[in-house]
Amino acid sequence: MWLDNASNIDFLFYEPYAEIISNIVNDQNNTPTTIGVFGLWGAGKSTLLNLIDKKLESDKSDSNTLVINVNAWMFEGYEDAKIALMQCLLGELESKDKISAFREKIRKLIKRIDFLKVASSALSTGMAVAGSVATGNPGFAAMSVARNAQDFVEFANDVKESIGEEKIVDNIRNFKSEFESLLKDSSVNIVVIVDDLDRCSPERIIETLEAIKLFLSVKNTSFIIAADDNVIKYAIKKKYPKMEDMDVELSEEYIEKIIQIPIYIPDLSTKDIENYLLLLITQNHFNAEQFKQIVEKVYEKGLITKTDRITVDQLFEICRELKFNYEENTQLSDDFSVIDNIRNIVSATLKGNPRQAKRFLNTFITKRELARMYYGDEIEPQILAKLLVLQKIDSELFRQLNEWNKDYQTENEEFKKVVDNVGTPEFKDDYKRWSAPNVIKWIECEPKDLYKQRLDKYFYLTREHLRTNGTGTSNTSEIAKSFIDRISVSNEGTIKNIVSEMRSLNAVDIKSIFSVILSAFKKGSIDYFVISALFSEFDDYRQEIAAVIISKDEKLGMGDINYMQTMYSKDSNIIDDVLKTLQQKHNITVELAKRIRGEK
Repeated sequence: MWLDNASNIDFLFYEPYAEIISNIVNDQNNTPTTIGVFGLWGAGKSTLLNLIDKKLESDKSDSNTLVINVNAWMFEGYEDAKIALMQCLLGELESKDKISAFREKIRKLIKRIDFLKVASSALSTGMAVAGSVATGNPGFAAMSVARNAQDFVEFANDVKESIGEEKIVDNIRNFKSEFESLLKDSSVNIVVIVDDLDRCSPERIIETLEAIKLFLSVKNTSFIIAADDNVIKYAIKKKYPKMEDMDVELSEEYIEKIIQIPIYIPDLSTKDIENYLLLLITQNHFNAEQFKQIVEKVYEKGLITKTDRITVDQLFEICRELKFNYEENTQLSDDFSVIDNIRNIVSATLKGNPRQAKRFLNTFITKRELARMYYGDEIEPQILAKLLVLQKIDSELFRQLNEWNKDYQTENEEFKKVVDNVGTPEFKDDYKRWSAPNVIKWIECEPKDLYKQRLDKYFYLTREHLRTNGTGTSNTSEIAKSFIDRISVSNEGTIKNIVSEMRSLNAVDIKSIFSVILSAFKKGSIDYFVISALFSEFDDYRQEIAAVIISKDEKLGMGDINYMQTMYSKDSNIIDDVLKTLQQKHNITVELAKRIRGEK
């Protein structure tokens, strides 16, 4: 099985990108530098960051370079992501031996952040911190950042001086100056790698970018930020909506101000995905060191840059050169045979996304193991894989093939007509949906005589894709299907526009879309950001959405809090009832429920 994690071995062949970015940040004449590594979700951004990290750590040309990895999503639960990022960065610096002689300066900077935290909190919430300090009643915020009882008085006096917009500006200026001085005095260059920014809420995205620009972007610093730039643009547009009669696109301008060097990861080509699928199978049958050597040989032979895809024979040849014992591994040969037969079709449906490639193979492996448990050796892996590909290409045709299979006598007569008529003049008229180019490729791939097979057991193994009552789209219009498809591949940057466009559809189409999407949400294949957007836009469906949230037998996680808060702001009565029920089912903690309600 393949985990959805960043890989330590580069078989997406992102090495050139890692080389370029490493060279940029190693040149301290470029600092301060902020590099954006942009790509869609699942494109392999985290893998590329891993490669950059390894390159920088192994580069001995500058022994004073410190690499600090930050996951932006970990700041999602904080009130102020700017403060959290700065504290995290300074905490990492404080733990580094190379800068141990300057720990007192780091602690002073941390203390200055504490002042900023209290002061900004006081301004934003109206807390009379200065007055409470003067009367001896400091309040929770001030107490929470004091080191101990002894230095509280000194801290409290400093806080009084910190409050006020002018004082906050001075603190920002002073922090930046002192931070730059620290790096200069210690002769340290820092590279901060920020991942998963596009998984954060729009507010946290903006706060993180502002922290980098306002506080941390100084000489001897480089930031490498990985994100889907569409999500970043959405966050900016939400924070700074376009003004009337203004032609300037603020999201573009904002990104250009903060990201000096944008580097875009292109979608993998169909050939790249075909190679990736074959290499994933290889990875599954060799240990990490062996697989690393295989990938290195692929590089050496220039197979990745050739016009033709990597072949099974070429991989076997590499195994022989490396003297790896693979001949007795019949499962490897079987897996190669199955995937090699369908990878050209699968690659066309995965849209250049490595994560989707992993998920497809995980589904195949899981179903194959289930087949062995249920039916022993009765199931042919090639047939199973071919059916899974059809489900991926067109779930409606997958269900239609199942319906035809129910009338099987000595063969599947309806499907045989499809196979026999491929390429005839009447084919497109009589079998319009089956005439799509990738479907025709599917029909013609092995096993070609699928109509001779009784497929009951195969469809039983994949029965979750056969539901039509509330989950299928057999009675759904083409326009509704197109919206379902768009929602299924949406992200936080695109979902709002999609849902807004849904308002123009008729009531029947909207109902069809909700039926499919809510069912998918209950099964876990649709995320909360989609449900939150639908809840916000369609008040007639709020009770139905609430019922599905309650029916999901799973705990509400930290990553879902912001979406629930959005829904609560739209209809507090409905979501309050949801929260009470979830608490009774022990699917949410009291603390998280309070946060959603905005309670202290």
